[in-house]
Amino acid sequence: MQGVKTAVTGTTAEAVGHGLARLGQAPVVLGGDELDLIEVMERGGSLGLIHIGPGEPKAMHAYADQARDLGLEFSADPGDLEGDEAVEFLTGAKFLVTGEHRYHLLQATTGLADDEILELVRVRVTTLDQDGVEVAGHDMDRVRVPFARADEIIDPAGGGEAFTAGLLAGLGWGMSLRRASEVGSQLTALALESVGPQGYSVNPVDFVNRLERSYGPAAAAEASAYLVPE
Repeated sequence: MQGVKTAVTGTTAEAVGHGLARLGQAPVVLGGDELDLIEVMERGGSLGLIHIGPGEPKAMHAYADQARDLGLEFSADPGDLEGDEAVEFLTGAKFLVTGEHRYHLLQATTGLADDEILELVRVRVTTLDQDGVEVAGHDMDRVRVPFARADEIIDPAGGGEAFTAGLLAGLGWGMSLRRASEVGSQLTALALESVGPQGYSVNPVDFVNRLERSYGPAAAAEASAYLVPE
């Protein structure tokens, strides 16, 4: 079941797209020269969400400006953007998705407190390595999602991109932020157990079983509806 079509951009787009595809989605992976979102949608249909990942600053701003102008919801990973440039990029984003270190750097270079950043974006989703994920927004209770159960961690490369892919897949299916973060965390565990950022695959039945071990039967049942349809 496809759900809402998602586009991904930036230097992490291929890795995020890989994770989305492993979860049965068909993401639109945008290259550095595909900056016109109207042309993209004329070719492939409307987009439910565009994830603007780290990349060349001009391109990041171009995507964000178009998303705002077109009324498209967008998810933002500011990467190395700092100060006013980061504030301009993030303003109006539905989701701010980043790791804890990057988030602290963002706060330091913008001089903004957590509440002030949440005035720029609707929700922030911050990965905390082995401490899981924190989800915060103005109109919601703060949520902490524990890290999924993982077997032997072989290679840390690709963990962040896998989380983003799982999060976007869950959101595309219409899941809550908590549930989508659980899917992202479980996909992160798979990536860490494999060599290279795109070295993992997803067996849908096994993935659902692992979700149940990590987060319980309700999480497994909800994901099963999309990954193992009858």
